[in-house]
Amino acid sequence: MKKIGKKITPAFVTELSRCEIFVFGSNLAGHHAGGAARIAYDKFGAEWGNGVGPQGRSYAIPTMQGPVETIKPYADEFIAYAKEHPLNRFLLTRVGCGIAGFTDEEMAPLFVEALDIPNISIPEEWLPIMIAEPHRILDDDVEAPSVIDEDVLRDLCNQYKYVIGSGVQSPRPEIRIRYMSSDGQLRIASFGDFFFYGQELYVFDCDDMWASEHNEGVVIDYFHDECKGRGYAHKVTFAGVRTGIRDSNGKIIFTGDVCKIVRGASHYRFAFSSFGADGKNGCYAFVLDNHKLTVYDCDSVTIDGNIFEKEQDLDWPQPLISRCASYNKESA
Repeated sequence: MKKIGKKITPAFVTELSRCEIFVFGSNLAGHHAGGAARIAYDKFGAEWGNGVGPQGRSYAIPTMQGPVETIKPYADEFIAYAKEHPLNRFLLTRVGCGIAGFTDEEMAPLFVEALDIPNISIPEEWLPIMIAEPHRILDDDVEAPSVIDEDVLRDLCNQYKYVIGSGVQSPRPEIRIRYMSSDGQLRIASFGDFFFYGQELYVFDCDDMWASEHNEGVVIDYFHDECKGRGYAHKVTFAGVRTGIRDSNGKIIFTGDVCKIVRGASHYRFAFSSFGADGKNGCYAFVLDNHKLTVYDCDSVTIDGNIFEKEQDLDWPQPLISRCASYNKESA
């Protein structure tokens, strides 16, 4: 069964990050006199006389004009608005459950679609009600592309920008990369914990050893938020992606791995990389001058290090596939 990852709206919201929007229950007249509406008016820019929609750093949903059915259109408008603003996090409160007098069991089903929208946080009291709803919408499982290079990763990071910046455990491709940090060590990161800023790769890490390398300016410029709780964003060098292909000893090969190859009577030492990652005929292979060699074309393939043992220059501008091709040209 697929796990449901969701941000929970704090019981008491006293401040907002740059991207957060406070979602509260209002009345059509926009008289924000009490409860969450008063907080929105006093702290988050709600406008007196405006009872519907976005205003300041808040969003109003009318809940006092009649029975539950009259609230549903406004709930649907809010969900549509949240989808149109994927870089904002909407802190949905228990709208309608205060002065309006509705129960959690009456209100939560109106917002059940929000359970599968990553940039809407929900009240903790509503979570079990929403999960139990028989008609709630579920996203399909996310499949990773069959062949991945830096360009593919960069596009995916842009596609999942909110998920990465917020840390919400929403469905995402299962991808693991290898990177080299400034101390010269090779490490592993899962998709959701790294992003590209232009051509540069950054990793979120909570270890205080990276505090001095944290680049807040890059985080704010890329995510339009402080991304609190995500850790320190520090610049690293992309050193390969986990391919799922195993060598003759059963070890999984990463792009950037240097392998000993036996093919007939010939022995080689080539670097493994992606080939045609954006095309239908893409594959992982040893890319040579005028052709490619897959592991299935070889009698045996054994991992024997990686190209970063040969080249430690973190600022080398070539993408990994070019580095591998250069290595293979020298090794042929």
